[in-house]
Amino acid sequence: MNGNENTGLKRSLSLPLLIFYGVGTILGLGIYVLLGKIAGEAGMMAPFSFLIAALIATFTGLSYGELSARIPKSAGEVNYVDAAFHQKYLSILVGWLIILSAIVSTATVVNGYVGYVHVFIEIPDYIIIAGITLLLGGIAVWGITESAMTITIITTIEIIGILMVIVISGDNLAAFPDRWREIVPGANYDDWKMISLGAFLAFFTFIGFQDLVNVAEEAKNPRRDMPRAIIISLVILTFLYLLVSTIAGLGLTPQELDQSDAPLADILAKEGEWYPEIISAISLVAIVNGVLVQIVMIARVMYGMAEKNMAPALFGKINPVTRTPIWSTILSVVAILILALMFNLESLAEMTNYILITVFIMINLALWRIKMRQDEAPSGVRTYPLAVPIIGTVLNLAVLVFQIVNALS
Repeated sequence: MNGNENTGLKRSLSLPLLIFYGVGTILGLGIYVLLGKIAGEAGMMAPFSFLIAALIATFTGLSYGELSARIPKSAGEVNYVDAAFHQKYLSILVGWLIILSAIVSTATVVNGYVGYVHVFIEIPDYIIIAGITLLLGGIAVWGITESAMTITIITTIEIIGILMVIVISGDNLAAFPDRWREIVPGANYDDWKMISLGAFLAFFTFIGFQDLVNVAEEAKNPRRDMPRAIIISLVILTFLYLLVSTIAGLGLTPQELDQSDAPLADILAKEGEWYPEIISAISLVAIVNGVLVQIVMIARVMYGMAEKNMAPALFGKINPVTRTPIWSTILSVVAILILALMFNLESLAEMTNYILITVFIMINLALWRIKMRQDEAPSGVRTYPLAVPIIGTVLNLAVLVFQIVNALS
């Protein structure tokens, strides 16, 4: 310990709350903001981009699930790499990469928030960005139970928004039997290059499942519930993303989606006058959810690193009233605010993906290392075959290499 005199984090998160937490952060960080940009890369074949991104996320999610059950600690990735390699510099590197990726991804979403606000009112971007970031930082300081309950309520609204798009614009699917050849790629390089470029952005829409492991010390039964929450969240989101991206592609052209600052609102604009306003309001709420979850997660990683003497002791201090890591939360809010004001949406999303894919490679290698050492898993922990972290490593490495080569060409 780092000399922190407080009682520690509060165990109050059940499996349903963890699932809502996972679904909420994934939804709020992705589809509401980046659907149009993914369609701009992959065209009508965007559903395949989401499918590939889901496949990559699933194998890494399984690795996270087993590791979070074996080592249910805040700053999960730091503890996993430390347990696998016993190299402090590697653990510190992964910890700060996680913090950096979360700060950048949250700045991405705050940046995307502006487009939906402008559906209702023209306010200077910097006022919108500063207002929402500071408000959510205050909620995160307030307490984990309050944050989790807020996330649960907002997640319900988010899911209603996605279902609204599916139900109201679902008649677009009637065109699928005649247009399926536009969606299904051919056996040629150009189609799969477009899908792969779209998948790199679509991968951003699945990030968030890894945030769950950083509230492990606040889960009631982390060994049982953390792996379940990760996989259930990914399954729910994969199904919803495939449906929404198909409906979007059949309703608008890829060019229209790419140019949209509020893609879900534009999808519904053809269905009725008031629908865009309704979905824009829901989108605002959804994006808020993603930002709140990320702020909570960043603070927990800093707290966990401070507990292991891998970060300044200040970040490990818990407020005795709220029992939250207040200084970690304040620093994360300031950093998010600065980045959101400095960079645009797409460049922030790509930056996040480069960082996170590097981390995911390390996490899959950590599980591989632990399994190769044949470390015995604690009682009640579900283990996966050695092939899971190997496939996870290969898939993430392939995406990283492809994107780097494409960026340089």
